[in-house]
Amino acid sequence: MMPGRGAMPASCGRWRLNALRRAMRAAVLVGVVTFSSPLLADPPTDKGAYNLAPGDKITVTVFGQPELSGDLLVDGAGIIMLPFVGGLEIKGLTVLECQKLIHDRLADGILTQPSVSVRVSELRPLYILGDVRTPGTYAFRYSSTVKSAVAAAGGFGVAEPAQNAALSEFLLADERVRQLSVQKQALLVRSARLEAQRDGMKTFNPPPPSDLTEKNNMAELVAAEKETFDSQGAMLQTQLDLLRSQKPRIQNEIAAVNAQIAASTKQRELISAHSDEYSRMVKQGLGLSTVELQFKLSEMSQENELFRLTALVANLQIDAGEIDLKIDEAESSFRRQTMADLRDLQDRLRELDVTLPSAREIREARLEQAGGLGVVEAARSFSVTRTRNGEASAFEATEMTPLEPGDIVEVKKMPPRELLPRGAAASQGGSPANQLGAATQASPVAVAPP
Repeated sequence: MMPGRGAMPASCGRWRLNALRRAMRAAVLVGVVTFSSPLLADPPTDKGAYNLAPGDKITVTVFGQPELSGDLLVDGAGIIMLPFVGGLEIKGLTVLECQKLIHDRLADGILTQPSVSVRVSELRPLYILGDVRTPGTYAFRYSSTVKSAVAAAGGFGVAEPAQNAALSEFLLADERVRQLSVQKQALLVRSARLEAQRDGMKTFNPPPPSDLTEKNNMAELVAAEKETFDSQGAMLQTQLDLLRSQKPRIQNEIAAVNAQIAASTKQRELISAHSDEYSRMVKQGLGLSTVELQFKLSEMSQENELFRLTALVANLQIDAGEIDLKIDEAESSFRRQTMADLRDLQDRLRELDVTLPSAREIREARLEQAGGLGVVEAARSFSVTRTRNGEASAFEATEMTPLEPGDIVEVKKMPPRELLPRGAAASQGGSPANQLGAATQASPVAVAPP
């Protein structure tokens, strides 16, 4: 009897322990059946119950019915497809309301006493776009803010391949602007040189540079144009000196021929006098007719010489006149070439006045696309588009604005003041940093959805 009596307390203890375990399992089962388990039902930004919306993913568990259980996605119309039930519109319902709706539909002729549990397995994602490195769709996390969403998207700026491409495009655009700027500087210096040549000046004054870089480039351009100015002026002067040096020779020849004409004239007069005297002697019978004839021939020969010398003087005077014409032609040709070069240069300057501003605008756009390249700190603006009760509304936000599931965050980079057109920077209320600071320090009313 003693061993039997000792075993009875042990059996009673095991029975009580098993009964306690069965009671605990029943309590857990009742709790599961009675209450749903929406793990993510209450988002951090809303103290009320979470309302389901398109894009949410829920897990429906029907105890004892695996074919009716599973993960369901709320489609764009706010409907889920439940086996044997069909489409159920749950948009705008809380998790408990959704659970009750499924329970009622299953109890309506499908199951006798269905035990249903519904929980949110995945909230609507966040959509991040704009000035972030990897825009796209990201899972919602508790306490998500605009700043954390930007961090999830890789931070501010464009994606690395796009940034490299934008950097290459900026460098090409910047090189284009530099080439056009140097070309315009060269044309302006050349224009000053041509204008000085046109006006017959001995030197020319180049336009003053606007900055240090332009001053360094201008020095080389001025040196090259000065060398051209001096060499072309020296060539023209050499040509004119060569032509002018021929005039004294011709004038000396003219003087010598005039002296010969004077001597020949005296000689002709002397021969004519002797011829007349001998002709009187022949008439008196004191002379020979043959000698008289020789005197007449000598007189005619001397007259022919005078005619030849006079023609020679005329030819020499024509040569002197041609030299003057050649001098005028050389000066006129140089001036005409200078004027033609100046007109072509002015046409090219007018083209640059159209091309260079466009090239600068393209460079500024490429710089903005490249994220500023770290030259200046750009301010950014944030906007959030939120859908509630089927209506979407957008509002301005700051980096610390809390987010809700399904929010669309758009990050925009405001152009730096250095890149704004003239007059636009003045219209901005303060610097970009101040604007960003003012947006950050805005009141809660400013960041709340409208």
